[in-house]
Formats: sequence, structure tokens, C-alpha cells
Amino acid sequence: MDSTYYHYTYERELYLLMNDSTSFAAQKARKPIRSRLNVRDLIFYTIAGALGLDTLGAAASYGGQALFWILLVGLTFFIPYQLLMAELGSAFPRAGGVYEWGKMSAGRFYAAIAAMLYWIANPLWIGGTMFVTIITSIKVLWFGHTDYLFGGNKTADVWITIAIAAVFIWSIMGAALLPISLSKRISTTGAAAKLLLIGLFVVLALIFFATGHAGGTHMSLRDLLPSSSLGIIVSAIIPVMIFKWQGFEVQVNVGDEVEDPQRTVPRSMFLTGGLAFLAYVIPIIVTIFALNKSQVSGSSSLLEAIANVTIILPASVALILKWLLVPLLIIALGASGSTWMVSANRAYAVAAKDHVAPQGLARFNPRTNTPTTAIIVSGIIATFAMILAVLINSFGAGTLQSLFTLVLGFTVSVNTMAYLFIFPNLLFLRYKRPETPRPYRVPGGMVGAWIVSILAMFYTFIVSYFLLFPTDDAIKSSGVSRLIYEVTQLSALGAIILLTIIFYLWGRAERRKETFAFSPEKQALEAQSQQTNTD
Repeated sequence: MDSTYYHYTYERELYLLMNDSTSFAAQKARKPIRSRLNVRDLIFYTIAGALGLDTLGAAASYGGQALFWILLVGLTFFIPYQLLMAELGSAFPRAGGVYEWGKMSAGRFYAAIAAMLYWIANPLWIGGTMFVTIITSIKVLWFGHTDYLFGGNKTADVWITIAIAAVFIWSIMGAALLPISLSKRISTTGAAAKLLLIGLFVVLALIFFATGHAGGTHMSLRDLLPSSSLGIIVSAIIPVMIFKWQGFEVQVNVGDEVEDPQRTVPRSMFLTGGLAFLAYVIPIIVTIFALNKSQVSGSSSLLEAIANVTIILPASVALILKWLLVPLLIIALGASGSTWMVSANRAYAVAAKDHVAPQGLARFNPRTNTPTTAIIVSGIIATFAMILAVLINSFGAGTLQSLFTLVLGFTVSVNTMAYLFIFPNLLFLRYKRPETPRPYRVPGGMVGAWIVSILAMFYTFIVSYFLLFPTDDAIKSSGVSRLIYEVTQLSALGAIILLTIIFYLWGRAERRKETFAFSPEKQALEAQSQQTNTD
């Protein structure tokens, strides 16, 4: 066999071996990474990425029933989801976990769909609800109301909004390009900022209640029962609750950066889950019972809820606090975005390395070990989505609320659809790779595995369908027409599916070309050509 071809096949098999969790010893034999993530790092890393502030107020604004739904979804979705991810993340610890699991389960194309949806949802989120949250917070806390126009007119407002959002987006991309030793510090800072904001609201709200500022009609135990129509429940409430519980697998996509992932991942997963559960439930309980009904309905975001209870402070202190809350939120959301960028882009870069996407997206910076090209492309997508959203909203007689509704619906639906291709991997791999050592297993054997998979998939199907095709009640409450909503969602989803197919064919073509370049047939043709030229 030709030595060049042998070198290619050997390198290919070595790559597959290093990315196969059944040979964990081989993974340890790789060049050591300078700064590996331990349990503490993973807790803050996951809190920074998964603990959502941009929808916390939206969840509480549904009133007393919000507590019922977040507890129900927490018990029947979040816990099964945690158990499922703990087994997959510890049994198959590797870079780009969500892609690699799919490839082992059902092949490259199946895994390519999962990786694309998981990857592209994040720039759409950063260029969607995240930047809208920042702009809304600036207008509410610094200028008093959401209708404020930067520069005094609509045109100036558009350009200034785009400029602020662009700086925010590319700051996130810059943070994601840093080596893990630095990016984990950003994640820790962002996690601390999130917990500080939540803690600040809880303390202020309790003082607000104790000092008699929350007069009026309060929620009762009866208000905790579901009160919205079925349409609002399946098209609005449950999707928000599911979105809040997603993202706790961000750590599994950086499995190659984790210290002893087969032990570390399950421990950090459950500790993070417990902390997140308290961080969600406590502020919702405080919002529901400490504020009166009108105050609850007027707190559509966490910062707005904080602003509503700052009247207990001296005017000068409240003003300073409102000005400080915005940069604190920017740090918290920026760290969240950069954490997701590191995780999701690593997963898609691994997919590209395996030839289901253009090889250009597979480039890693050897100094920082970050997927440079994929992150830059994510920044471009986020910027394009942001500009498009601002222009459509500003010149289409829209409001910040309608903009938030459109981008939130699409972000949640795309992100949730990725899990349609992730959750089944637990069962697939239980049957296809039963011999793989599993340091942690979902309790109950195969019955337990089926139960957690069915519960996770049930909610995923519900959210995916009703966000694409909401009920009439949900459309009425969204502030946009059904035509605009569905055309926006379906056309964007169609573009993503088309892009997945194009990238897959592109990557496959590159793979064939690369394989042929090192094949014996190619070498024989070149030798024959050289001989002909010599003759």
C-alpha cells in the first residue's frame, strides 16, 4: 500500500479513536490541556450559560399559575432531562457531544441536523431576545419607558439600536474566542452577576412587601391553579418554562476540556440543577406573593421587576442603582452568550471536521483551542438577524413587545427542535452500545431510560409544534397577525433546513475529494502521468 495513503488512513483512524468514549484511556493520552474544568468551574460555566434572565420576568408575569407550571415542568421535564444528560455526558465525554452522540446513534446526516439546529439557535438568540432585553432595559431604566427613541426620532433610534446591539454581539464573540482559562473566568463573573441580580430583587421585593408598599389585591392559593386557556398554556406558558430549563448540557460539548469528565459531569450537572431550581423558583414565589396582582403583571422582565421595587430606596440611591443595573445585566447576558458560543460552536466545528459541513468551519486556533471560524460566522449570523429584526420592527409599525414575541418564538422553537435529535440518543446508545462503561446510569434500567426519554420528548414535541403553529389565543396576545408570525417562523426554519442540506453536501464533497487525493487510485494515476511525461 502507498505510504501516503497509509498515513491518511492512520490519521483518520487516530482521530476517530480519540473521539471515541469507549477508549477513554486514549483520550487521556492526548496532549494535556493547559487549564481543565473541574466541578466548581462547570457549575459556574453552566449557570452562566443556562440560567436565563431574559425570560424570568416573562414567566412570573403569568401570575400565580407560573409557580404551578414551573414546578410541574421542573419535575416532569427538567429532572428527566438532567438524568438523561448526566448519563450521556459521562458515558460519552467528548468535544462536540451533541453531534457525536447523534452520529453514533443514527448516522452523520441525523447528527448534522442536530448540530445545525443547536448551533444556529444561539446566534439567533443573541441577535434576538438577548439584544432586545438589553435595549429594553436601557430604555426603561435609563430613560423611563420602552417607547423612548434614541436620538429623538425613529431613524436615529434604528441606527443607535443597531450600533449598541452590534457592539454587544461582537463583544460576546470576542469573549468566546479566548482560551478556556480566560473564558471560564468570564463565565464565573457572569454567573455571579446573574445570582446577584436575582438576590437583589428578592431582598428588595421582601422589603417592599414588609414596608407596606405592596398594597392592593394579592395572589391567593387559588391563583396558583392554571387559569389561562389551553391555547395560551401550550403556545406561550409551557414554551417559556421549557426554554428556561434548557441548556444544562453546555458542559458536555467541551468534554475534552473537562477534568475526569466521567465523574465530574454528573456531579456538576446535579449541583447546577439544584442551584438553578432555587434561582428560578425563589424569585417567582417572591414576585407572586410579595407584589400585588397589578405589580406582578407590570413586571415583564427581571430588571423591570427590580425597578418597580426600588421606590423603597432614597431617590438618589434608586437612580444610581438603575444606572448600575444595565451594565450588570450586560455582563450577565454577555457571559451567557459567550458560554453558549464556546459550547455550540465547538459542537458544530467537530461536525465540520467530520465532513458534514464545510471544512472552513472546522478550524481551531491551536493557541486558544477555540473554533475560530465557526464563532466568527455565528457573529455574522447574529448581526444579520439583529439588523433584520430591527428594520422589520421599526418600519413595520411594530413595538418592542411584538419584536420580542417574534424573536422569542423562533429562538425557542429552533433551540427546542435540536433536542428532538438529542434526547433519543439515550435509548439509541443503550441498545447500540450497551458495552460502553457508564459511570452514571439513569435509574430503573431500560424502563427508567424509556420514561425519562418519553417525558423529555413529549414536552419537546409540544413546544416545537405550538411555537410554529400557535393557537388563536396566543396569536391575539402576541401583538402580531398570524400571517406575519407564521411566515416569519416557517420561512426562517425552511432556510435553516436548506442550509443544513447544502452544508452537508458541501462537506461530503470535500470528504470525497480528500479521500480520493490520498487513495491508491489517485497515486497510481499520478505515477502513470509522471511516467508518461518522462517518456
